[in-house]
Amino acid sequence: MSEDNQDLIRFANKRFSEVLLDGLRLFAKNWLRLILPFALFSIISIVISNIIVVELNWQYIQLTPAVEAIYAMDPTAITEEHLILLLQYLVLTYVINIITSIIGTIFTALAMSIAGTYLYRYYTNYTSNLTEGFKGSFNKNILIILLLFSVFVPLGTLLLFIPSVIILGYYIFIFFTYRDKSIEKPLKEARNLSRGAFLKIIGIFLLAAFLVSIINLLYQSLIGLAWNFDSATYISWYNPSTRNYSMIILDDLIYYQLIGIIFSPLFICLLTPLYTTLKAKRQLGYTYQKGYYSMHQGYTQKSTIPTIDSEISQGDLLREDQGFYCPFCGFHMPAKLRFCANCGESLEFES
Repeated sequence: MSEDNQDLIRFANKRFSEVLLDGLRLFAKNWLRLILPFALFSIISIVISNIIVVELNWQYIQLTPAVEAIYAMDPTAITEEHLILLLQYLVLTYVINIITSIIGTIFTALAMSIAGTYLYRYYTNYTSNLTEGFKGSFNKNILIILLLFSVFVPLGTLLLFIPSVIILGYYIFIFFTYRDKSIEKPLKEARNLSRGAFLKIIGIFLLAAFLVSIINLLYQSLIGLAWNFDSATYISWYNPSTRNYSMIILDDLIYYQLIGIIFSPLFICLLTPLYTTLKAKRQLGYTYQKGYYSMHQGYTQKSTIPTIDSEISQGDLLREDQGFYCPFCGFHMPAKLRFCANCGESLEFES
């Protein structure tokens, strides 16, 4: 068995717990290399977003006292004018959040695109440096990433996050596939790799978000003691007559965004081992699938169960009287299902 096949089998056989641990190790070992581009893009997004929404934030600040007064009123005393004011306040809040989110995800997506290739090569023991991550990053396929994750994902939050979760779980591997010259349709390949791994992808995202949120909560409780301004000072930064862009940006950076910037490479680091594992299973499955197509469907009796690291004959790929073997990973199931219970690949083949 060749060394390349041994590596594929080693990656393909990794358990999800091993994938998570490998992702954390990637983060620890590569943080110093990755933090520079991630921090640079994050700071640029903070500056741009605060400049764009500063006037909207000023309107938000002006409306807040009136809205708080409405909240304190007797519900029976609320008039139509009050409801219109509440609606304006709600729309203004959504607009500010959407603009900020779109700008932030644009630069986060760019940083993840640069890091994805580097981390994959590093994880699979290829010689690589971060400079290579910049080469070829900005090709035509980057527009797909920006459209999906910088526009549709933020807008999806308006519909209870459901579209955002679907896009994330189905197409997140585009950060790795979009620069692979051997892949003609990177978006389709990303979707194929994610089949059967939806919950794992969402789990990785939630794990990264949870860790950052907990650390950020602790940080804000501590920094709040030192970085604390009265409301009049805070309002004066946004007031058009005394507007202070430097303090607005600095406050957002230090109090709200710093922890997020520090841990910004975490998600792509956790995602890389999962992508590598799924890709290895798929590469091993190409051979099995080809054999399966050439034989069509049938039944045969076998005395042994095929494994990934053994020679798989044509008979191993066929269903037997007592069950069915996955043509991708060799996993044995009592009956043929729509998807393999082990690797998640579709088993709905055309004969």
